Amino acid sequence: MWQTVTGCLTVPWDRADASAGEFPLYFEISEPSQPALGNLVVLHGGPAYPRHHLQERGPLWRGLRAHYRVLYFHQRGSGYSARVATRTELEGREHLFTLDHTVEDARSLQLELLGGAPVTLMGKSAGGFIALLFALRYPTATERLILAATTAQHEYISQRQQVKEDYLQSLDIRYPGFLAEYRQALTVLRPGLLSAVPALQDLLLRVDVLEGVTFDLSYTLAGQFETVAITRDVADSRFELLLERMATGRKTLRSTGMESLVILNHITCREFAFARSNPEACQTPEVESLYDVREALSGLAVPTLILSGRFDPILPPRFQQEIAEAMGEKVVCHTLELSAHMLFQEQPEASAQLVLEFLGIERQQAAQTPAL
Repeated sequence: MWQTVTGCLTVPWDRADASAGEFPLYFEISEPSQPALGNLVVLHGGPAYPRHHLQERGPLWRGLRAHYRVLYFHQRGSGYSARVATRTELEGREHLFTLDHTVEDARSLQLELLGGAPVTLMGKSAGGFIALLFALRYPTATERLILAATTAQHEYISQRQQVKEDYLQSLDIRYPGFLAEYRQALTVLRPGLLSAVPALQDLLLRVDVLEGVTFDLSYTLAGQFETVAITRDVADSRFELLLERMATGRKTLRSTGMESLVILNHITCREFAFARSNPEACQTPEVESLYDVREALSGLAVPTLILSGRFDPILPPRFQQEIAEAMGEKVVCHTLELSAHMLFQEQPEASAQLVLEFLGIERQQAAQTPAL
């Protein structure tokens, strides 16, 4: 139903400074077997976190590739696009890794590989930041926007502690008594109380271990349920569930080897004021250009679909509602009721239906297997 070509486009590190040199920008472009309905650029999250879920052949991605020319690329500093793995590799080149540069990379691909034709931009999470910035800078090159679990401003990072507290409160509402159990679990995990638990001694557990597990698992609704179960276990001085989670790597979002935590921290520190809520994460805490496009959104005149996950603690629906209110009648909003942040994986059929209908793609019904 489609053919995919992969490759690299050589682009400047800094379009304002030729002496900065060039690097290979990795891309994948899928061409449908039938005439394409248009061009779609998929923007991954992070920033600098390519994820396999953007390449899965589920109902959404099958439908998109079968009808649209789909362009996907690894953002600079991640994946196959000159990945930066250590802080040492970043030193002296910090100015080359910004949201603005990533927008210009997307523009280069759009011009070179799509002939400058107007595109539909699809961005989830941090991919939505790039989509909004691209649309504002290149409105005539933007045909439509599909935004999922994203925001038009910095507060989800610069006010991260409040966002986390709101998440814990939401768990307490859904699971009454959770906050009391959480506080008890933190008490149990004080290092001085662990000496009598041999299974835990080698884990070097600290109080922040439970906090780390809590927020690592928050990306999915299933992970949130697991958080509640682990918390209740630890509050009762039982550690089986915590040990099991720690043994599996603790995280909901498994590493693919393509990510760059260095670039993620660099951009969030300099453009999202991460140091305000977590100064230890930022070696260079100064803010260079705070991400906030809310005032400019009223000027966007493109049809836009916005998707939210009802239980998303990373970028709760209020952030997407803010975009919708700023853009006005041009926007269609939908909230997926059984999702957190990873809505495309958690509700693949529902998200596929909404996106494909927005693009005017008729869903193909799967062949039915006769019941026994």
